[in-house]
Amino acid sequence: MTNEPEAIDIDESPTAFVTATSHLYRAEMNRMLVWRQRLDITTNWAIILATALTTFTLGSKEIPHYILLLGLSLIFISILLEGRRYRHLHHSKWRLYLLESGFFSEVINPASISQAAPDWRQLLAADLRHTHFSLSWLTAMRLRLRRNYLLVIAFITAVWVAKLFIHPQRPESFAELFSRIGVGSFLPPWFVAMTAVLFIGAAIVLGLSCPPAEELEDWSIQYHRSRQSGQDPRS
Repeated sequence: MTNEPEAIDIDESPTAFVTATSHLYRAEMNRMLVWRQRLDITTNWAIILATALTTFTLGSKEIPHYILLLGLSLIFISILLEGRRYRHLHHSKWRLYLLESGFFSEVINPASISQAAPDWRQLLAADLRHTHFSLSWLTAMRLRLRRNYLLVIAFITAVWVAKLFIHPQRPESFAELFSRIGVGSFLPPWFVAMTAVLFIGAAIVLGLSCPPAEELEDWSIQYHRSRQSGQDPRS
């Protein structure tokens, strides 16, 4: 004789279903707020870092210019962190959309026509059993670049060029300016310049080619398009 847990029939126990759904909504809302706060903390620290490095490097002629390049590498680490965190935020927003459009909208005012997501229960249950992020890490990073970090990268790059131009004194020629790009005898000027151009160029292309957040979070349009094409609405 096996002791298997009995499944709850939501049709026979509507009160249990409403209670469970309400608690799930509260938990998912809290999860979303936590990831939102983590995103804001990372962005704030990146802005503080850019400001501090600018004040530090421009404050003295003895401070080397490559400190700002190290700042760019730290900004890149921040983008990696934000990409991961935004995936979780985006996923929580998807679950909240299913709950709000499928459950709460019907409780407040039952629609006489079909719902925006008629199979929201199946979608939500499948996602709870096997979590599936609808955004890749790269797409999330590109979105954070578009929203915030392109401006931070542009600011640090402008400060870096200004540092090369004014310290220790104004260069007499372009060749003298180019020679300052090197990192002592460790890295030649051409290598530093090529690496910086590739990094900044890649950031600009990835950021500007990313769809806006409003499009990536427009669940209703995405849902109907995927339903018509026969694909997974969350993919």
